[in-house]
Amino acid sequence: MNDDEFEARMRAAGPNVTAPRSLGSHRAQILAEARGRRGRRFRLWAAGALSSVLLIGGGTVAMASGGNETPWGWVADNVFSIGQTGNEACFQGMVVKWEGLADDDPLVRDAKAIVSGIDLTALDTSRKEAEIRAGLAGAEPVEHLNGEVKRIELSDAEIKQQAINQLVAEQLWDGLGDRAVNMEPGREVYLSSQTNDCS
Repeated sequence: MNDDEFEARMRAAGPNVTAPRSLGSHRAQILAEARGRRGRRFRLWAAGALSSVLLIGGGTVAMASGGNETPWGWVADNVFSIGQTGNEACFQGMVVKWEGLADDDPLVRDAKAIVSGIDLTALDTSRKEAEIRAGLAGAEPVEHLNGEVKRIELSDAEIKQQAINQLVAEQLWDGLGDRAVNMEPGREVYLSSQTNDCS
């Protein structure tokens, strides 16, 4: 038995697992955008986007403790929600994370201050949303986790969330200036976000 045959038997023996449609489309969109970026600043953004935790949640969003508690039990540096039909909300929590730096390092403090100081409801996302829609329209079909090959489809709420995440990341890197460009691997800050299902 060779490796290919062994792998085929292992896959056949395992349960069929299908991921939710929106998770696969988010993953493919993030990877497609990351491949297209050039330059250190965009590589930093792509690393932050790739490290973003995009989990599927549900139910209603209960806001407490100043409005920055998330449905997942952690406190975000900034939050955004979009009302949906019924009592559900499309929710996004963003937090600055770091590696190899102390909690009170000036780079960490400044990054957290930049992200928490952005008024997400006042952001004009129309241009960024148009860029995302154009990217989706021009993208090649991709194979989804269920094996189906089709174009990535995002709801208006998902597009808005991605636009907000990208605009916050851009403002973060612009606010950090040369310190963002000159970060060393293992001594860096990045933006992480988590959203519930907004499809």
